[in-house]
Amino acid sequence: MAIPMSQSQRMVTALKGVLKERRIAYEQVAGHLDLSLSSVKRLFASGAFTLQRIEAICDLAGIDVLELARHAEAQRTRLPRLTEAQEQELVSDPLLLLVAICVLNRWTFQQIVADYRVTEAEAIVRLARLDRMGLIELLPGNRIKLRIDRDFAWLRDGPIFRYFVDHVQTELLSGEFKPGRDLHRFAWGLLTTESARALHAKVEDLVEAFNDSTHVDEVLPDQDETKGTCLLVALREWEPASFRAMRRREESPAVPP
Repeated sequence: MAIPMSQSQRMVTALKGVLKERRIAYEQVAGHLDLSLSSVKRLFASGAFTLQRIEAICDLAGIDVLELARHAEAQRTRLPRLTEAQEQELVSDPLLLLVAICVLNRWTFQQIVADYRVTEAEAIVRLARLDRMGLIELLPGNRIKLRIDRDFAWLRDGPIFRYFVDHVQTELLSGEFKPGRDLHRFAWGLLTTESARALHAKVEDLVEAFNDSTHVDEVLPDQDETKGTCLLVALREWEPASFRAMRRREESPAVPP
């Protein structure tokens, strides 16, 4: 029996969250369901789960379906993304953007004012704005409760993305990469469309693995072990302008006399 689509999508999102929290990989799910890894990824991407398979994965995760349904209902009212106007509001105030990035990484009010040159009053004003935007709920004692979906993401080519490209990307790439922790690689070659699509899927897997790691590390007891880290991955059909300028072009046919 298939689950109604809207409910199924919420259940699958909640199930992905439970698997991440309990560090259960898709490979383990595939083995439990006796399916290939690619089949499991397609199921999670499409949300086309039967109730029986939902129950089987719940069994693997050690959670019952009713508890999963409660997780799904809690996710229903959470924010999946901001509007373009809200993202523009963030980038127009560097301090608001800083506070937003901190709270999205589960920083407390005390950590923000201790680590950055921001007064308690300034921090409270910015947290109140984030509350109005729906990103957080500001609780008594300046406690912060996130109100975002587990798969919250910035808009593609939105103000936050453009801010990164215009103000952060060059600084990131021109800085020092420390051996042993940091990594900087560049490759250029010729690819078919099919090969580019296959690499695109692998890049998406890498970004998902990065996000999974941040979810795990944000609850470490010793937050001093965590360091601000940026992952930049790009795949683009492109040729340096200096190479393109040397391409041999067809000569225009001679005009008959």
